[in-house]
Amino acid sequence: MSAATSYDAFAKAPGHWEWDRSVFGFAGARTPTTMGFTRQLVFGADSVLYVKRSGQQYYQTRYQLSKRPNATAFLPLITYANEPGLANDDTKTYDLSQQNGRQELFLIGERVPVDGGAIETYHWVAE
Repeated sequence: MSAATSYDAFAKAPGHWEWDRSVFGFAGARTPTTMGFTRQLVFGADSVLYVKRSGQQYYQTRYQLSKRPNATAFLPLITYANEPGLANDDTKTYDLSQQNGRQELFLIGERVPVDGGAIETYHWVAE
């Protein structure tokens, strides 16, 4: 991956988001161990999402950030064509947090409250 695509606009630094798990309501969790591959996301400053599987470029797609009002605040949204085989909604709310010194990214599919979509969890890996 070139220097231009290893810069992550969410983290504002070189690196990537490493997939920990995806939880699908009653269907249970999928992890790198259960799926047989790791997954890395880089949200480029050029609004292109670069997706790798086990360190190899898998696909890329454009992403868009937006906000939707709810009862108490504006929910941050990210929209992109989701990866085949790891089903989730194309539009997801997202949350960036710091847990025990580790930066985490949560992507929550729009249909999660009605037993659809998935909750994806990632952690930051600096390069």
